[in-house]
Amino acid sequence: AGHITAETLMSILRDKASGICVDAEGFRTAGSMVSVLPRDPALPCVHFFTATPDPSRSVFKPFVFVAGIKPALQVRSPTFPQDPARQIPRFQSSVDRRHELYRRHQAALELMERDRERGQRLLAALRGLERQGLQAMRELLE
Repeated sequence: AGHITAETLMSILRDKASGICVDAEGFRTAGSMVSVLPRDPALPCVHFFTATPDPSRSVFKPFVFVAGIKPALQVRSPTFPQDPARQIPRFQSSVDRRHELYRRHQAALELMERDRERGQRLLAALRGLERQGLQAMRELLE
């Protein structure tokens, strides 16, 4: 009936009770995405990515694909001159491939588990940023 919004889908992807959002037994939802695909082909599609695990404690960030886009350094996995994946024999050692956003997300999760009050304030701030992204999308598409 046209009542499903990006916010509706984000809340569904964050629903742990349904089993859609998983954070148990050593397994965690790896990342989530919601796309807004306007019917008007002149308008851009807006995609919201968590780019981090556990959408219940992540923020959906808006992204519009355009020609010549360059990824932010904070979401690029590091590269290594002596990458164990490229050496023969392969994977004889390991390296930390987590990008900056992922590492900061992990620190935020630890804070949320260690200090519930500060963690809730941080999560509220993240949700505020998410609402700003959703508002910017609505303004872009109007």
